[in-house]
Amino acid sequence: MKGRRGTIRDLISIQERVNRLFEDVLVDMESTGEGGSVSWSPRVDIYETDDEFVVNAELPGVNEKALDIKVEGNTLVIKGYRPHVHGMSSEESGGRYHMVERTYGAFKRSFLLPEGVDAAGITAMLRDGVLTIVLPKRSKEPAKNIRID
Repeated sequence: MKGRRGTIRDLISIQERVNRLFEDVLVDMESTGEGGSVSWSPRVDIYETDDEFVVNAELPGVNEKALDIKVEGNTLVIKGYRPHVHGMSSEESGGRYHMVERTYGAFKRSFLLPEGVDAAGITAMLRDGVLTIVLPKRSKEPAKNIRID
């Protein structure tokens, strides 16, 4: 029988694969001229310590002003936008692209918060293209013995 950590890892792995599948389909649609818009999904690592959960998202080229991070119910939502190469198209920059592998545009990632997260204490920091979101755990109240009279 798998432990809780194994189950969470499996769910995160499945979510990541589904996100990549949709990202690949949208990029393929754009590159083949079938319409749609290129969307992307930043890669994310999530780990847990005794006191907190930490989300690290790769966001190179994303300005903190282009990010919107919020808690909606029991879901952490990260939305943002990465502009195309300094905000200019190939024609505007006076050059021609020979290869474009990086994706641009809007993105949105959502994660269910585990029980025990102190939503009021969540903090975020963007440094060197990595967004770090710290989700502190609520302090556990010690078990209380109840005396029978």
